Amino acid sequence: MSDNDDIEVESDEEQPRFQSAADKRAHHNALERKRRDHIKDSFHSLRDSVPSLQGEKASRAQILDKATEYIQYMRRKNHTHQQDIDDLKRQNALLEQQDDWGERDKHKYGLLEPSALFQSSYWLDPRPHPCTERMPVW
Repeated sequence: MSDNDDIEVESDEEQPRFQSAADKRAHHNALERKRRDHIKDSFHSLRDSVPSLQGEKASRAQILDKATEYIQYMRRKNHTHQQDIDDLKRQNALLEQQDDWGERDKHKYGLLEPSALFQSSYWLDPRPHPCTERMPVW
């Protein structure tokens, strides 16, 4: 990747014919200034993207070092978050499987829905419940 990737620079075909060597030099200096300004702006943008450097004065070497540290930190953080997501997915799958087993057992053994426990007929019926074979004790 070159420094000129994002900069519009006139190619040899587009360059105007210069009257003198001084005009050619001035044009070259203007292009070089534009390139340096672009690099400077890019470093400022990078500096402001790193939380520990936002608004601070820092050399280009410091900006690159801190940006590298921050990228490594964010990669570790993303990896940890991905592990957490994977763990939660496994837990969800296990809970769904347990719920499926519970539904099958409920139908297999004729267990009551939790909402049935709160219906008045359940608590007022003097006969023992088929699952407990005795009356609820208070």
